[in-house]
Amino acid sequence: MDKRQIVFLSIVLTVIALVVFALYEEKIKPKQATLDQLVTEYILAKGETLPQNTENEPAYLSGLADLDNNGKQEIFILMQIDKYCDKQQCNAYLFDDKDKVIAKWKNIQRPVLLGNDTTDGWKNIILTTNDQMHIIKHNKTQYNQDMSKAPIYDDKDHAFEAVGLAIDSDYYQKDGTNLELDYSQPIFDCQSCYLFSYEKFNDDASQLYYLSVDVATKRVRTVEASTISDK
Repeated sequence: MDKRQIVFLSIVLTVIALVVFALYEEKIKPKQATLDQLVTEYILAKGETLPQNTENEPAYLSGLADLDNNGKQEIFILMQIDKYCDKQQCNAYLFDDKDKVIAKWKNIQRPVLLGNDTTDGWKNIILTTNDQMHIIKHNKTQYNQDMSKAPIYDDKDHAFEAVGLAIDSDYYQKDGTNLELDYSQPIFDCQSCYLFSYEKFNDDASQLYYLSVDVATKRVRTVEASTISDK
């Protein structure tokens, strides 16, 4: 095989890889238009339209996870429109892989986390209301939708450990200051994951920087400010 054939084969393989990756992304991550249609059709009142999204005020937040381990993603929608919120706590909806609403909750705030454990073959969900985290379990036919009957999840020990990992990281030790826990982490972030914001010494712009900490793996990594949902 001469050099030109090798180059041609390399190009073909690259194109194939890009196509496969694109199809994979399409499968696991619905397009924004698809999510908008889901919200418009199944959540909004008839005739109601989504307000124009702005960088700082999205109409809703979303997360995906294969909750029942069937190879297909469920979709979690946390509304951000005033009509669906009360004192910064909002209605939340869980859709199955057939776009059917299978659970609803009121007065939900972030964080919304993917639990480590499973119940009845479905992964637990950690939901927060009134600044208190609860473990939401599946009970044979559906997820518990009564927050008052959901077990409380106490993550104080993990939170303290996460603070220590963030402070001891090279990112923060270099010139970090004013470390704060930030609840703008992605919907369905891992149960052991925490997000922190901090500033840097001598930064006249007072820009915020972000660290993601996974207590389970002890991993600390930087997060781009542009990826934080409502910043």
